[in-house]
Amino acid sequence: MTETETKVAAAEEPTKTTEEEAPESTDEATTTPANVSKLEGSIIRQLEYYFGDANLARDKFLLEQISKEEGWVPLDVLLTFKRLNPTRTDRDQRGPRKAASPPGTSRAGAEREKRKEIYARTSTSRDRPEDGTQMNELLEFFEPYEKVSNIVMRKYHDKATKKYLFKGSVFVTFANKEQAAEFLKKEKLTYKEKELICKSQDDYFEQKKAERKKKDKKKEEEKFDIGHLPKVACVHLDGFGKETSRETIKETILKLDESLEVAFIDYQKTDSNGVVRFSTEGNGKKFVEKLTDNKITIDDEEITARLLEGDEETEFLRKVVKDQAARRAAQGGRNKGRFQKGGHRNHKNGGGGHGGKKRKTEDESSAEPATKKVTTEAKADA
Repeated sequence: MTETETKVAAAEEPTKTTEEEAPESTDEATTTPANVSKLEGSIIRQLEYYFGDANLARDKFLLEQISKEEGWVPLDVLLTFKRLNPTRTDRDQRGPRKAASPPGTSRAGAEREKRKEIYARTSTSRDRPEDGTQMNELLEFFEPYEKVSNIVMRKYHDKATKKYLFKGSVFVTFANKEQAAEFLKKEKLTYKEKELICKSQDDYFEQKKAERKKKDKKKEEEKFDIGHLPKVACVHLDGFGKETSRETIKETILKLDESLEVAFIDYQKTDSNGVVRFSTEGNGKKFVEKLTDNKITIDDEEITARLLEGDEETEFLRKVVKDQAARRAAQGGRNKGRFQKGGHRNHKNGGGGHGGKKRKTEDESSAEPATKKVTTEAKADA
């Protein structure tokens, strides 16, 4: 949410932004003339921010006002903005402000390129004290560094107080890339006796992207738990002939060792490879160790075996759990309404609604049956 969008709350509902942030911003792109008062300098600096390239291209409210008034923004509108609000008593001393809309601001491609250019000269500084930090304090802190053109205080919406509170981090935009790079070279920066963590905005976004990816992966791991499935029990087989079936694969394995019970074979006829999942932990390794040079003959074809280990095994087992969940969901959908009035189930007459269709054989069905978790009373189907 840009600054202007937060200032017109009395007139319309402000737009919600990513992470519910309402950043507070200011712009110091131009040095304030020495012959103006502190109040006038504050007004000049703030107006330069509102109509500057860091804000205007993405400020929907201001762009809308500009289009209504042929490039002009009414003074009454500007005085609704929070950072100009304290100056409203001097409104008669100032004239209207005309905005020069930069070429191409209505084109998404140009806006993206401009945004990238701004990101390249923006750094993030965090671990600032969260309570009591004011924008004027930040302006004083960054004044020695040339040349800061914009500061954004990152905020979040606190549900308890229903207010936007400072997160303890800021985005600082410099006039060019070189000045931003020079700022990041500073070995140690402290603010109110607290050391700051500084990095470029691009690096910050990449870090956040990696953190989200890690978080999503953790959620997936929790959702598709593989703890109940036996480990070191999956073997990849490669080199099947076109006529090889699951039954012949299973029979060949049992001839090698009857104790190697197969839970499921992830394979379809005509495929050149597949994965055998054994019912007992460690049986995958046991099977491979019984082979000579990891080779086994099935249907007169020499097959190469390879034990799935580490991340490869984990990803395969997670796929197994996902497939089982999808199968249960599909089965639940088919059974919905099965026993309702007018349904097809009829025990006395042999269930005429099903037409006597036979259940698919193992070779016809590619979906893995759902497994039950192991308990002390019953062995898992896996």
